[in-house]
Amino acid sequence: MRKWFLLTLLLFIACAAAYPLKMITGLDENVTLIFEKIRLPFMTDFFLIISEIGSIKFYLPVSAALAAFFILKRKVLDALFLLALLFSVRFLNYHLKEIFSRERPNFNAVYEASHFSFPSGHSMNSAAIYSFICYLLITRFIHKKNQKQAIIISTMLLIALIGISRIYLGVHFLTDVIAGFSAGIAWFIFVTTVFDKISKKFENNRSI
Repeated sequence: MRKWFLLTLLLFIACAAAYPLKMITGLDENVTLIFEKIRLPFMTDFFLIISEIGSIKFYLPVSAALAAFFILKRKVLDALFLLALLFSVRFLNYHLKEIFSRERPNFNAVYEASHFSFPSGHSMNSAAIYSFICYLLITRFIHKKNQKQAIIISTMLLIALIGISRIYLGVHFLTDVIAGFSAGIAWFIFVTTVFDKISKKFENNRSI
């Protein structure tokens, strides 16, 4: 876990250092323009839905419902950490945006998005929140290997599509999304590590 934390953190730092460079800026702009050229009505509708899944309007009620379910199952710590991760990753993303203050793509976006561009909030928040939900499900409730694999693959696909949707819709650059993914996964690993340690201590105390 520590290795992956360091790798994702280094990837975020690399994106932060590279995006102002002329070569990377040119790449970012070209990728955004490529997605703009391939837009089709049905694809736009699809990616608008996917983008909504990566917004607080979707993952907040989903997380709240899951937290309530965990509490009913007497897994209060799971519920508390899920909600703590949700609000902490949003807080972190907001302040990272304020630090870098990168303007959003100035092209033909499908809709106008607010706040700064780097790192992508949808990508970062989704990577952290949906990864943690996936982790809780496969470690607490799902026991069959094939079902665990299906949930992991589905989660990875969903997170990837959310990131792609932000570029397709013209509201983020490629480096915004990569940085969002890396920061979100790094935060997920950090919170999960703390969660595991506290969970083990809590379980040990209960067994005494």
